Amino acid sequence: MAYSVAESCIGCGACEFACEREAISQFDGYPVAYRVDPLLCDDCGDCVRVCPVDALAPDPAWATCHGRGCPLSSSRYQGWECSVGQERCPTCGSMMWRPPNGDWSCSRCRLGEEGRGASCPKVRKSELLESG
Repeated sequence: MAYSVAESCIGCGACEFACEREAISQFDGYPVAYRVDPLLCDDCGDCVRVCPVDALAPDPAWATCHGRGCPLSSSRYQGWECSVGQERCPTCGSMMWRPPNGDWSCSRCRLGEEGRGASCPKVRKSELLESG
């Protein structure tokens, strides 16, 4: 789902400090001083809980990590982990996933090899937005 920062943001930085994934960063925009990188956001909501002016809101246009729209929420991928942007495939840029007791790999590249699999919907949406 990721979050977006509203114009009511006062630039206090509480959200950036609360985000352990470093998905929130300051930029030179006006009037909003912060932005959320949806590929690094794991939808934990820590930023929302600390914002003194309720300037962060869920963005329903994005899938929710391990929830609505995420393949890892399916029983097929029970116990799998996602790198949530911290580790990306050097070939295609997708998220790296790890099965229980397995190694990190790219599901998208493996999809091409085996003809089945799934990939991160946040990466797909990001690519669509970038391509315009």
